[in-house]
Order: sequence, then structure tokens, then C-alpha cells
Amino acid sequence: MIVRHVEGIATCTAIGVDTTIKRSKQLLAAEASRVYCHVNRIPDGWSLMRTFITLVSAVGLGLSLIISSDTAHALTLRWFGHAFFLVTSTEGVRVAMDPFGDIGYSVPEVAANVVTVSHEHGDHSVAERLAGPTAILRGLKPGGVDWNPISYDMKDVRITALPVYHDDVEGRKLGLNTIFIVETGGLRLAHLSDIGHTLSEATLDAMGRIDILLVPVGGRFSIDGRQAREIMASLRPRITVPIHYKTVVTADWPIEDESSFLVGLENVKRPDALAVSITPETLPARPEVWIMRYE
Repeated sequence: MIVRHVEGIATCTAIGVDTTIKRSKQLLAAEASRVYCHVNRIPDGWSLMRTFITLVSAVGLGLSLIISSDTAHALTLRWFGHAFFLVTSTEGVRVAMDPFGDIGYSVPEVAANVVTVSHEHGDHSVAERLAGPTAILRGLKPGGVDWNPISYDMKDVRITALPVYHDDVEGRKLGLNTIFIVETGGLRLAHLSDIGHTLSEATLDAMGRIDILLVPVGGRFSIDGRQAREIMASLRPRITVPIHYKTVVTADWPIEDESSFLVGLENVKRPDALAVSITPETLPARPEVWIMRYE
């Protein structure tokens, strides 16, 4: 069986069977005797439904089963503190997300191909400090009065944006905010930035499958730990990374640390490395929370 992605089309081929499926939400779960292509949407004329295509291999007949896909690719994730991340794809596309200004953390020398800015507050929007971006994707229009529609592709990376609010009163207190979703190497990462409310069913549907979730937990200027756990339960990512919380660097900020978010959670990991590489194969079988290092 061969699984390949071409401009949003997933094609499955095995032992004379060709099935073309648009925008699969999940691909790939292989066992010795069976292979599943698990999708949420299928071609025009069909109603929205879940379909499993079970292909029985002919290993017993001496035929081989070959699997080749984007799952060989890796996403590398690096946190610099607060909400500032660098995502690097297998083909070397470097996406900097919500770079901060002078807020106490060390300001890294980061080169990026693309910068995403969820909103224009100074702890999320200092794109000019980064070296060499080809594109700066600003989630909000000038003055923060509306959202920019964003769908951007570079090599093996696709970036899309979804409109949300910075508070729980539709932006009347703190304005607008943007969720950025980065797709690369068979993985989907969502950066929620300063979201100030839980997610509506419409937003959950628009987000689709999320493998890696970057979610604020500090409260006051964003959601708190309880609300972050609610979002995590709704999206069910395999890896959740809390962001935008009090650390020793921001000890005088009127926000909470990560402890309230972690109450009652299992599988909390603290990776030793500053940068971690993730592939679909290395996603944990059970959901995990990662407390990442910033230095």
C-alpha cells in the first residue's frame, strides 16, 4: 500500500485498489495483517460520515506490503518562553510564532522563513527582530478591527488561521486573537496564543484533528488552567504544551503558573532537550502534557 499527499488529496493504492479521498483527517494505522485509512470526509455526493477502508495484506501469499508517506518527516519544536515558538519542518522551513519583545526572557537570534503574529500586543508581535522572514502573517488587520483570512503554503508547510477573541466578551475588553494551525510532515499543530474563552463547536469543527496543542494556562489575560483543560479534553491532542504562564522570568506578572493546569493530569513529561523532534510514529499512544524548557 502506498499513501501519499498531493495538494490536499490523499491517495491509497494497494493490490490493485485505488481509492482517492479528499483531505483525510487521519491516515495510517498499520498492523501486520491489516491497514486502515481512517477519514472524515469522502468525495462529493456523499454525506459527511466516517468510513474505514480495510485492506487485507497478502503477506501469507508471499506478497509484500509497502508503506511510504509523509510520516517519515519530522516537526521540530523549540520554545523560547511565554508564547514564542519556532517550528521547523523536514524541508527546513522555519516558522516563528508570536515572537516577543523586551519582556524579560532572553531575546534569541532567530532566523525564520515565516512569522505568525496572533495579535499586536508587544509580547506576541515583534516580528522585526527576526532575521530574514519571507512572509509575516498577521492574524489581525491594522488597528485590530478584524481578522485577516490566511492560508499560506511554503514547501512542506501549510499555515491557516482561525478567528477567536482575547477575552470572553467577544473582544470588547482585550480585542481579537488568532489561532494559527501549522501542518507539516503528517502532523497538525495549533497555537492558541492569548485566547480568552473556550472553543465553540464551530471552531472545534474548523480546527479538525490537532496532534500538538500550544495552549495558554496563566489566566488574567487569557484562559486559565481549568479552561485550558476543557479545551484539551475537546480537542484530544496527543501532546499538549502549556504556554503563557508565570515563570521566574515573569514572577511579578499577575498571572498564574502552570500548577493549576496540571492538577489531576497524568502523563506529564518534562523533556530535557530545548528542541524536540516529533513524527506521527513517535506521537505518544496516550495523551501527554509536556512542560518545555525555555533555557
